[in-house]
Amino acid sequence: MDTLIQQLRPYSTMRVVKKGANVLFQGEIPRRAMIVRDGVIRAYTITSTGEERVVALYGKGDIFPLTWILGETTNTLFYYDAITEARLMTFSKEDLDKVLAENGEASRALMTFVGNQYTAMLLRITGLEQSRAVEKIGFTLYYLLFRYGVEKKPGVYTINIKLSQLMISNLVGLTRESSTKNLKVLKDKGVIDYSSSTYTINKQKLEQFLGEDSFRDLSL
Repeated sequence: MDTLIQQLRPYSTMRVVKKGANVLFQGEIPRRAMIVRDGVIRAYTITSTGEERVVALYGKGDIFPLTWILGETTNTLFYYDAITEARLMTFSKEDLDKVLAENGEASRALMTFVGNQYTAMLLRITGLEQSRAVEKIGFTLYYLLFRYGVEKKPGVYTINIKLSQLMISNLVGLTRESSTKNLKVLKDKGVIDYSSSTYTINKQKLEQFLGEDSFRDLSL
């Protein structure tokens, strides 16, 4: 996304959002598109029983709200708020369209982002379809690895966003107690390690645990 960010810079303004602050309301008509420069934004919905369900996380370099940006909806489908203090690069959709029309590399950067988002969401859906809690968490960690993993040493990745166990619980729709128990199972197997909301994943061991050889072809 670096090329797209550079091309948009002359048309953009920076917005600082405090931790916990709302960015967009569900059903709101956005005035500007946004790219995360620092921090983490979550998209979520609220169930009929008043429970929050996290739909997606947006970290550095991510653009949102994508369905509105691409013209598929006229408003936002979810709530968006900051789970850490965040800096957002904001710009009009008209300026984005102009940059994409004039710069092929910027267009390819956006297409690559959309493709990565699509693949990540397939992993996320696969996780939600699992019947066992530990497998729900395992696939969700693979989703996070694909989207935010940074290889610190061969085969070992750190998730480049801070994740509380409550956030993981909200991602998979489990209780915090169940998530804590099953994260410990994965830790005891050497699949993951975690400390102070930082998660490290052994990619090969996670793939072996999930039993999905095809995942090894995914480019991280």
